[in-house]
Amino acid sequence: MPEMTEPFPFRSQNLLRRYISRAFAGACMLATLLALTIMFVVVGYMILKGVGSLNIAFFHNLPLQTPMGMRNCIIGTAILIGLAGTIGVPVGMLCGIYLHEYATKGWFTVIIRLVMDVLAGTPTIILGVVCYELIVVPQKHFSGWAGAIALALIMIPIVARATEEMLRLVPLAAREASAGLGASPAQTLLRVVLPAAKSGIATGIMLAVARVAGETAPLLFTALGNSNEVYNPNKPYPSLTIQIYNYSQSADPAWRHQAWTAVLVLVTMILIFSAAVRFAIRGKKFSQI
Repeated sequence: MPEMTEPFPFRSQNLLRRYISRAFAGACMLATLLALTIMFVVVGYMILKGVGSLNIAFFHNLPLQTPMGMRNCIIGTAILIGLAGTIGVPVGMLCGIYLHEYATKGWFTVIIRLVMDVLAGTPTIILGVVCYELIVVPQKHFSGWAGAIALALIMIPIVARATEEMLRLVPLAAREASAGLGASPAQTLLRVVLPAAKSGIATGIMLAVARVAGETAPLLFTALGNSNEVYNPNKPYPSLTIQIYNYSQSADPAWRHQAWTAVLVLVTMILIFSAAVRFAIRGKKFSQI
């Protein structure tokens, strides 16, 4: 019996699908290479411009000392991010947990989601102006607390959305198995669902931290900046981003070099934080119910 051959139209369609698939794969590869190239160009230029002024004095001295340094700004940035994270991360996580685990279909849930979407899309300078009117004006002075609250408002919708989406990806079978073993809903959430989603939630937190670490506009209306080393958040507070903004507008080349060095240090701080969080959550298993 003669062997049946595939009709020509089907063969041409298969070839067309193959060519289209290869074309899309090539386009994705080119887009990835373009993104990586842009990233390496930006990072390389930043290193080229900033490494020249990177020395011990930069980390040890204050801006008004000779040689100039930014010890106060580095410490101030770390404290501001820590205060903002202390406020924003728990509130954002609890909001995301509520939206996925406990919220019912109704007007209240719709309002919460709308508020999260509005906060996520609001220009950060508007949040700075709001905190200025609600905190700085009544207190009659700028403060680190006002800056931290402004940054926390930026973090909350990012963390909330990341938490909700990661909880949605946890398989239903894991919840059912936990309930079948006699665990309460709270135990299932704390010992099964959250550990399963911790990697994605940690990524959302890192994105939120990276976002607020580079913010300048809200801090100009709230923390203002300070040339001295300050630890009391009730006073005007120094920040790397504010100092970068001030130095970048200077006609003095030394100040502009200091701004580039501050950019390099700020990006390195974010990188170290992200790596530390990744290392902390690496390889951990579910907790036992």
